[in-house]
Amino acid sequence: MSTSSGVQHCYRHPKRETRVSCATCGRPICTECMVQTDVGIKCPDDARLPRGARAGSMKNEQIAKTVLTGAGVALAGIAVVSIIFQIGFFTFILSGIAGYGAGTLIHRVGGRNGGPIAMTTSGVAVALPYLFFAVPQILAGAFPIYILLAALIAAVAALYASR
Repeated sequence: MSTSSGVQHCYRHPKRETRVSCATCGRPICTECMVQTDVGIKCPDDARLPRGARAGSMKNEQIAKTVLTGAGVALAGIAVVSIIFQIGFFTFILSGIAGYGAGTLIHRVGGRNGGPIAMTTSGVAVALPYLFFAVPQILAGAFPIYILLAALIAAVAALYASR
């Protein structure tokens, strides 16, 4: 059961206030609409579906949240990757941890449905900050295997977290 601190209105009964939302899609639902299931309270639409039927299925709002979060992760990732490279010795471990955290964030913001959109967004958003540091070296004629391996580890961890 998901609850929020603010009062919302049921998506099926706009005049009814509620603090409960569907465990699958996150839409606010009133006590008349909520259906108790083995995995939490759900809206009537999601309660009808067999378990796992919604995996990978995202609504437009969830796609927008996923992509925007991915853009934020990519921008913030430049600073995070810079710090990771300054630490040095634990670069690969820290890259994996950062990638997993970013993938988890993108997965949760997108409604926990996973699927190709969440996975692609996570992988690209995590890899871009590493490429920001790799491209200048590649253009200079070097092959920054250290950076590319760290990017690969981070991207795989992000993909795993957002599946």
